[in-house]
Amino acid sequence: MTAFDTAFSAPPLGPDDHRAPTVGLRILATTDLHLQLHGYNYSTNVQGRHFGLAGLAPEIREARAEAQQNGMACVLFDNGDVLQGGALGAFLAAQPVTDKHPLVQALNTIGYDAIGVGNHDLDFGLPYLNAIADHLDMPMIASNLRGPAASTIQRSAIINVTAPSCGSNPAVPLKIGAISVLPRGTDQWNANVLSGQATVQDYHKIIHRAVPALRSAGADVIVLLAHLGSAEFHSETGANLALASFPGIDAVILGHTHETFPPSPSACDQNSPAGRIGGRPAIMPGHHGSHLGVLDITLQSGTDHRWRVCAHQAELRENKSAPCKNLLSASAQMHGLVRRHLEEPIGQLDHRVHNYFSFAAPTQTCALLAKAKRAAITDQLRGSANAELPLVVAVSAQTAGGRNGAENFVDIAPGPFLRRDLTALCPHDNEIWALRATGRDIRGWLEHAATVFQTLQPDKPDQMLLHPGTAPFHFLTMFGLHYAIDPAKSVGNRISKLRCDHGPLLASDAVILVTDQFRAGGGGGYPAFDAQSVLVRHDVSLHSAVENMTSHDGMAGDLWKRPWALKTSVPAKAILQTAPRAKPYLHEIAHLNPMECGLSEEDFLQIRLSL
Repeated sequence: MTAFDTAFSAPPLGPDDHRAPTVGLRILATTDLHLQLHGYNYSTNVQGRHFGLAGLAPEIREARAEAQQNGMACVLFDNGDVLQGGALGAFLAAQPVTDKHPLVQALNTIGYDAIGVGNHDLDFGLPYLNAIADHLDMPMIASNLRGPAASTIQRSAIINVTAPSCGSNPAVPLKIGAISVLPRGTDQWNANVLSGQATVQDYHKIIHRAVPALRSAGADVIVLLAHLGSAEFHSETGANLALASFPGIDAVILGHTHETFPPSPSACDQNSPAGRIGGRPAIMPGHHGSHLGVLDITLQSGTDHRWRVCAHQAELRENKSAPCKNLLSASAQMHGLVRRHLEEPIGQLDHRVHNYFSFAAPTQTCALLAKAKRAAITDQLRGSANAELPLVVAVSAQTAGGRNGAENFVDIAPGPFLRRDLTALCPHDNEIWALRATGRDIRGWLEHAATVFQTLQPDKPDQMLLHPGTAPFHFLTMFGLHYAIDPAKSVGNRISKLRCDHGPLLASDAVILVTDQFRAGGGGGYPAFDAQSVLVRHDVSLHSAVENMTSHDGMAGDLWKRPWALKTSVPAKAILQTAPRAKPYLHEIAHLNPMECGLSEEDFLQIRLSL
């Protein structure tokens, strides 16, 4: 018996099992597509680096043909967050769902076997999700989503496939069981659409019941569609790791965090321990159609006639293909409508706003959003008992590089403010919430935001300012405060000189924190607030608040004071990665003595900062 078999905690093989037949199963996977049918960047109005799902379609077709040729059964899954995505997702959610819906057409044409539900698939409400599910030729699965309003969504599925005859080997039928789980916190992030309609239950308990039930129903193999990042499977508690290693689960597809797994090409080697989660073969194929996950597992039948995994190999195939013309043409009309819709002027800007230096200094883009949020909430609080409390507005560093590349920045010129600019500025049209918080809460949020920075050393001139793979939205700025961030200090001790307009912000001081429902519910790992802390759930969305502001005052006048500054306790230098088109604006961070250091392998402009 190999170490690989031992890791699965499966019943031991019998003495004659080395002569037992084997069969191959290829599991193809996508995740976090976010409605990227064309791979088009609607915010910048240019074609992206790849063609999204239309570009993956030829890769899927080729991978299936390989499986057929090699006598392998083949299934195709999506692991969630497929419905929601920028301008196209919002536009489609406002249209009736028919079999001509571009996403429905694409998924049915490609022939997925099952679609897992991600947390963002709930953003437009359960009626929309159910309508999509009604028009799909394959099941949508959310094992831990419960409630009569989610009745169209299945809790699990069994897919019948056949490994074709190959050489002297006969065709072998297989039953593939699929389970899909939403991440912890979904019920809080999406409380605005789930409250009173459905609940998201603890996925550990659900899986412990679902796996035996699928086995009893005849499943030969069980695949867990876990809309959870790989880091969650390596938490201190190990609870999710135990979930992956639960007896009966044969393979895991990951998602949610927009990363890739296995973490390196060498981890994709056959039976590599680095290519497993909880001892199970696992894969996470990026985001927005960046990769196709190909997970090949070899099954062997024991003396008890149960199939067991005896080998595996993972591969991430980058989206480099010419797009499927049929898929492009099927959604071409809607694609054109969205582009024209985004060209509509909705306001006026009197000066340029950009976010090229989001992690070096507060940005004008964040200031614009903070002003819109503040105006919306001030109207709601006027005359209330909390109106005199200090107002703190939290804004995330959305669209500031990260895994979406060097083009993933916002730069809006003075003049007409287009609907396209609005979607670039705030990709997610979240609800604006006001919370009653304390100074202790505020400091906790700021310390969490500061975890994006590496611990800087005084003797390393070219150390990176941020941790590799940092998602920009994990960092936020709090307007209405003044504070310093020291990346040279240890995590949890980086915020100093924390003040509001009335003086130092003490732990017991009461403030109003303005944020959105996602962050209030713990999104991005921030400490969540309970329902009793919520003062206002504004019925005006962030998009509407920004549109209202830009249509009235054009952002005239002095918008903001810099809430924070990087100030290290020891002299340090660090590399900030930004867009090459940021060069004309380096004078805006002159206080950090920026020096150009060329382009990175990912085409980011590298700037050395002196802190």
